[in-house]
Amino acid sequence: MSKLEQLLKQQQDLQSAIEAERARGREEAVANVKELIKTYSITLREVKSVLVMRKPRTTKATTAKRTPAKRKTANR
Repeated sequence: MSKLEQLLKQQQDLQSAIEAERARGREEAVANVKELIKTYSITLREVKSVLVMRKPRTTKATTAKRTPAKRKTANR
């Protein structure tokens, strides 16, 4: 087996180990969230309000001033 083949095999093994650890970590996180929801009696509405992504409001300082469009005039 060449050095390249060995390294590719190691890379594949590492990738599968990373995926397994990520899945295990996700399962633990979901279990932790479920436990916290039960402990603190968190409602679905409260969870949804955290998950909903909202656009930030624009203020006068952040909005750019617009200049009115110039009127086109006919040259005769």
